[in-house]
Amino acid sequence: MKKYINKTLMLLSSLLFMVSCSDEDFLKEERKDAFTTENAFLNKAQFETLLASNYRILQTIYNSGDADSDPWVLGLGTDVCFWPLGDTQAYNDWNLVTPFEAYTDRWVSWQYQFIRNSNTVIDAAQKEGVEWNSNEERDAIIAEGKFFRAFAYRNLANVFGGMPIVNEPVTEPKVDFKRNTREECWQFAKEDLEFARTYLNTTAKYPGKVTKAAADHLLAEVNICLEDWDGAIDAASRVIDGKDGDYQLMTGRFGTRANETGKNIFWDLFRMGNQNYETGNKEAIWVAQFEDKLSGGTVNFGRPTVERTWWNRIWNFRKAGYNGVAPDSTGRGASFVRPTDHANFTIWKNTGNDLRNTEAVIKRKFYFGADVPPYAKGDLIPKSFLTAPEDTLQFVYPNWSKFGTDKHIDGKPDNGYIRDFYVMRLPETYLLRAEAYLGKGQKNLAAADINVLHTRAQSPLISASDIDIDYILDERMRELLGEEFRMLTLCRLGLLYDRTKRFGYEPARNSIKEKNNLFPIPQRVIDGNVGAAIEQNPGY
Repeated sequence: MKKYINKTLMLLSSLLFMVSCSDEDFLKEERKDAFTTENAFLNKAQFETLLASNYRILQTIYNSGDADSDPWVLGLGTDVCFWPLGDTQAYNDWNLVTPFEAYTDRWVSWQYQFIRNSNTVIDAAQKEGVEWNSNEERDAIIAEGKFFRAFAYRNLANVFGGMPIVNEPVTEPKVDFKRNTREECWQFAKEDLEFARTYLNTTAKYPGKVTKAAADHLLAEVNICLEDWDGAIDAASRVIDGKDGDYQLMTGRFGTRANETGKNIFWDLFRMGNQNYETGNKEAIWVAQFEDKLSGGTVNFGRPTVERTWWNRIWNFRKAGYNGVAPDSTGRGASFVRPTDHANFTIWKNTGNDLRNTEAVIKRKFYFGADVPPYAKGDLIPKSFLTAPEDTLQFVYPNWSKFGTDKHIDGKPDNGYIRDFYVMRLPETYLLRAEAYLGKGQKNLAAADINVLHTRAQSPLISASDIDIDYILDERMRELLGEEFRMLTLCRLGLLYDRTKRFGYEPARNSIKEKNNLFPIPQRVIDGNVGAAIEQNPGY
């Protein structure tokens, strides 16, 4: 009997154990009506969906607003461009650049969106239960997240100095962030980029995806910020010398309109359909993607506003015989942003027959639209005709071909220029390496890198004695105006004040101050961080 009782007790114990386990499993919450970080990221496709949000933010940087808002990061109010429609506007009047100014405020928001998305990817990719085909696949996803996080901290540190480093997902309210130093932000970005350049793919899965070359290009700049000249030279050289893939300057006519006469390689670079590596452009390192007639393809307005923003409004120059109707051939520029006289004229002195300054690439000749005695329709508008300030601020100033076209999609001059935007292009890699060589005191090697660009442009070669930071900045303008983040370049060098004071639009020259080498921390950020003090940059 005792033996039977013992067996019965053992059986009951086993059943109770099984029931308790079953109850425990039953009570375990497995939410299936919404996504969480525990169930939303279980395979590569799900991670790529979140990373796509970062590419969306990148599109937004180039196409978030009309007027002068998008060109802010491209150098609004500095040595390269300005708002020509009135002097009482921020960045014409630098006194209006305050902690409440909108363009820098949204710049902070975009960067922390990059950081939030990236931290989620990096953290979730390392959790158990994710279905990876290989460790390499996992590391490439993490590398992409780290690239974007580094990109964001470069974008913050260059403009604002030190900002709070957030290196993991924030899962509950936090109001006690503290500013890190600028150098700490650059160093943090460098570490992320070292990982990214190691594990990113050499070739992109599809146009617009970041690659090893993009990581090394950005790493070169961050190393310059840290005065790691050798590190910058090595990173740029991996791109230039082919270790990161087959990148080369385009030297012959190519692309969608290559058979048209009177044009050249620099005109080809900005024709619609010609920007991506995958379609034959081997100097394209990283390109923001825009598409016509595709949901989400242009973010806002149904088209990028780049032509409308940068090109003059010759079509509405009634004094010169125009009727206010924009034809396909001229585009419908709104002259919201005008290149400075330094960009349009001064930097081209002593450049010979530089292809980047031909009539095809920078249109300087404009003609009467109807008879305006003593001038006839089709006559060249002479300088003597341009007597009022608005004549040269709005109606007649050079149109750079990189910002527009003479053949619009569907013949619509207001919304028919939809091309992809260069974020990184190989000429800038050469210029970064030249800057690092200059920092190291090797001016002969800096000159050699710039001469690679001059050879392609058929511009006179230079010597070591020509090289200083001003020359490099002017060369960046000749090659990259409207492409590089000029605001970030000048701020990281501490030269925004100096260059604007010497080469900017007159109201900007008269109002800019040395404090503007760093921008104000948005007051919204300071006021919302109630648990710790975020110090404002000096002078604001």
